[in-house]
Amino acid sequence: MTSVDLPMPAIRTGSDAYGHARMPVSADDPEVRRIDRVPYGRFRNVYLYITEACQLRCGSCYMGQRLERALKMPFEEIRNNLTAWRQMGGSKLTILGGEPTLHPRYEDTIRLAGELGYEHVITTSNGLGPAARKFRRLEPSDFAYVQISMDGGSPATHDAVRGEGTFATTLETIRELTGRGFDTRIICTVNKANQSDCLNLLTIADDLGVSLVKFHVFSVIGRGHDNESWGMNPTEWLQFCDELPLIAAKHRTRVWYQPTFARRSEMPRYEEEGYRGCIGRTLDRISIFPDGRAYVCSFLFDTELNYATSTNGQIEINKGPNEFDLFTGALTKAACGDCKATTSCMGGCPAEELIDGAASCTEPDIVPVCRLWKSTPAN
Repeated sequence: MTSVDLPMPAIRTGSDAYGHARMPVSADDPEVRRIDRVPYGRFRNVYLYITEACQLRCGSCYMGQRLERALKMPFEEIRNNLTAWRQMGGSKLTILGGEPTLHPRYEDTIRLAGELGYEHVITTSNGLGPAARKFRRLEPSDFAYVQISMDGGSPATHDAVRGEGTFATTLETIRELTGRGFDTRIICTVNKANQSDCLNLLTIADDLGVSLVKFHVFSVIGRGHDNESWGMNPTEWLQFCDELPLIAAKHRTRVWYQPTFARRSEMPRYEEEGYRGCIGRTLDRISIFPDGRAYVCSFLFDTELNYATSTNGQIEINKGPNEFDLFTGALTKAACGDCKATTSCMGGCPAEELIDGAASCTEPDIVPVCRLWKSTPAN
């Protein structure tokens, strides 16, 4: 573990200090404190949105109006957040935006994360010119992997969402990254506008040396409200997921996908893989925005139900209505009234009910799967 000489932020935890990382004195230098890894899951996955600025206005972007205000997190606040959430148990860190590489201290942020001892440092980028220039000043060892967003398997679908010429530019950045030895991955938001060719990304990934492609379903949040016709209902998404193992078997590149919905018969497999329902039960992840709002569930980003605020080195639980009320409600009152997956569902997806106005499990044989959980296609 790397030692780092940083001022420790104040953390307001109330009386429940269970599981918070201890801050032992270094054996080499008693004046230097180091941040120890917490060996279990609470807040293990940290998603830090260092800027809301982006040069694109993709129709599927969940950032919504945040893109217009384009807040940037001051570097001292980045330092406070990285340190505080590392203390709280964070080990897997993803740096996002907007477009994170537009932040003037992007490279400093990546290096600081490594110094603080995050075991996996990840970034998600649009792969355009500014991103390519920043990546040239960093090394493969600075990241666990770099994730590049693509919105289709051809210029026709990708550029329709991201702008003319972006497909070719993004592919060139991916080619450069893989050529330099970066573990490079592609993430694709699947919707009715691109589902016809998005599986072509697997052929592209094979050709470029990409290690993994991740597919997730379009959610009608953020800018998605202007493109509701792109939305896929549970049956349509399940049909897409049925194709994945058939196509993935023909490619070298690995595939992840977020099931989001499942047939009742599929739940035993997901449970065997480790699925245990709503992420709100484990508090395994936290997403922090430049305004300090911290959310557990990304489906609730449009709301003011943030779990906590994280500002000036202090983490404070939101004492008004917050997403935890939804999570605990799901544990005490099932959404469908006749649970189809008793060992994992435990009441359905409360965020889905709030945002979409209905639970997917009201459809025959459909079981909601937390959209933040990933699986691999069954062979």
